[in-house]
This record gives sequence, structure tokens and C-alpha cells, in this order.
Amino acid sequence: MKIIVLLPVLVALACANQNPPGTSSRPILTASEANYYTKEKYLQGWSPPSISTNHTDYTVGGGGYSTIQAAVNDAINAGGSNRKYIKINTGTYQQVVYIPNTNVPLTIYGAGSRPDNTVITLNMPAQTTPSAYKNLVNPNDAFFKPGDPAYSIYNGCASSSGTIGTSCSTVFWVLAPNVQIVNLQIQNSAKNKGDQQAVALQTNSDRIQVHNVNLLGHQDTLCAGSGGTDTQIAHYTNTYIEGDIDYVFGGGTAIFESCTFYSKADRKNDESVIFAPDTDPHQMYGYLVIKSTITGDSAWSSSKKVYLGRSWDAGVKSANAYVPGTSPNGQLVIRETTINGIVPNSAPWTTATSGRAYAGNAANSRDLNNQNFNRFWEYANTGSGA
Repeated sequence: MKIIVLLPVLVALACANQNPPGTSSRPILTASEANYYTKEKYLQGWSPPSISTNHTDYTVGGGGYSTIQAAVNDAINAGGSNRKYIKINTGTYQQVVYIPNTNVPLTIYGAGSRPDNTVITLNMPAQTTPSAYKNLVNPNDAFFKPGDPAYSIYNGCASSSGTIGTSCSTVFWVLAPNVQIVNLQIQNSAKNKGDQQAVALQTNSDRIQVHNVNLLGHQDTLCAGSGGTDTQIAHYTNTYIEGDIDYVFGGGTAIFESCTFYSKADRKNDESVIFAPDTDPHQMYGYLVIKSTITGDSAWSSSKKVYLGRSWDAGVKSANAYVPGTSPNGQLVIRETTINGIVPNSAPWTTATSGRAYAGNAANSRDLNNQNFNRFWEYANTGSGA
């Protein structure tokens, strides 16, 4: 277990009366402050290995395995420390994929020329009952059996009380380190009215790479890390993520490089929130968005009701119950990114899930990790929403 000791990041501007750029409702980093929030800093010493799709150890579809899970099971059972490659032929796969904790590094990739040539999809909201979940993901007990590597994940969800909940609504779930997901479209197609969590991809481990992938959903499309003091770093490159409410959430460290975030207005058009990190207060690095694009449906251009983010104060029941330095305090930097005119320019951040009002730090000399403030920052963004 790797634990990061969080030290205050104190930055004093050259002149005592020189205000930093931005405002308290939209704080902007200075150039010197931005040096603390680079891709290399968020990677914390990890160098993501190159991704190759020139190898195939297991093939799904087209005469190969009929399910992705069966190929994953066999790759894990084979053991060893060499990376194993699972190629998924083009087509639509209505099934879940669970990768339990294993030391076998896996690369799972789509064989098509584009991510949407190989689609993994289910309609599975968090309000699904355990019996409906069993029929959906394990019909006739054909996909998960006792003794399978991922059976405990399935059985835990199938044994839920009442409904399966947010985590078990996940279509593609990664609990192992060193997993690469490439050239796939992963979708949770649940589109119920109101608040209906439905996760497409969830990563709860370290050193995860997601490249050239489409992640589609509405609420809670991507869960990027489960938080706490364990290091869970994921690197997303050239990836498209769409949703409407909190569609990138979680407590891990995630770098989004050359990605597109797209806010949908087809389910609810009163507001959209992109990021909802619940970073541990002792972790300096939550989410970094760099050289990316933030855009959405044309309906938002007039209403400007897309918020860049809010803090997911996980476990905090009310604003008065928030304890600085103890409660989660989401951390996010958006830099060198194009933001289209769908956000309210003067105040693009919104109230935390606990009801805690957004508070930006625009002081002349400031601790960038002051837990009495939100840790949301921007730097060198462009576009009509910047």
C-alpha cells in the first residue's frame, strides 16, 4: 500500500498586493502554481507502458470465446507475470465484464477500426433488483459459476439487499492493477427519468490505462477510483466520455489527456454536472484534465447549466457535518483545455453533494490544499466557456 503524505502547497505571489487570476467563484492557477499540477506529478513516479494490439492470446467472437468473461477467466487461471492479450471481435456484447484482483496483467482490446465497432452494453441501473440482476448478467448460471475468478464479485451483487446499488450497476468493472482497455465502446444504456445511477466503467485499482475508448451513460458513467489513502492511478487518453449528472466520479487519481467530455440533455435538461471527485483530504492529487475538450448538446448553449464539477462529500450527510481535513474534499485541475460555451462563465462550480456551498480560494498567498476551500482549479483554458 502506497500512502502519500499531504504537505501544504503554499504559494506567495511576487507582490503582496498582486491578486491571482480569476475570482473566488472561478479561481485560476498562476503559472508557478500550475507547476504543481502536471501529468508527471499526478502519475507519482509511474511511467505508463506502451500499449500494443499486435498480440493475441485469447479471441472473443468470430469462432473464439462466446463471452468476454470466459476469456478473462482463462487468462487469469493461466497465471504468470507476462501480459496477456484478449482481442474482442467486432459486434455487440450484452454482458458484464468483471476483472477481479489478479497479478496477471491484461490488455483487452476491440478488433475494429473504431471504438464503436466493438460494443459492450447493458441496461442496468442501480435500482435493479438482485433477481433481475441475476437474470440479466448470469442467465441460466452460464456466465458465472462457483470457482470462477470473478464469481465473488457477481455473488456479492446477486446477494444484495433491496437493489444492487451503484457499484454493482457497473458494466465493465476492474479490480486488478496493470489493466489496459483499448478501442472499445462501453455503455450502460439505462435512461430512466430522475436520478438513476448506472455505471459504464469502474476502476478500483492502480496503474490502469484506458485508450481510445467510448464511455457512454447518463448518471455516474465513469467511476474513477474508490478513494481512501491507497494509490489508484488511471491514465485515460483519447477517450470520449458522455453523461449528464456526476458522470466522472470517484476518489482515485486520474489523468485525462486528449479526452472529450460531452454533456447530454436528452434525459434531463435542468442541469448537468461533469466531475464529482471525492478525493481523500490527505491526497494531493485527484483528477487532472489536460489538453482535452468539454462540450455538450446544443440545448446547453442557451441555458448554460453545465457545471464543471462539484465535490462528492461521500458519507457526509449535511453541510454542517463536513469536517475540514477529515471529510473527502474533491481535487480537480482542468488545464489547457477547450471549454465550449455551455457553462456559466462566472461560476462554473456548484454545491457539493452534502449541500456544502462551493468556496474557491482567491487569496494573494494561498495554500492550494486548504481544506476549508474546494480544491478545484483551472489554468490556461480556452473557448467561449473558459
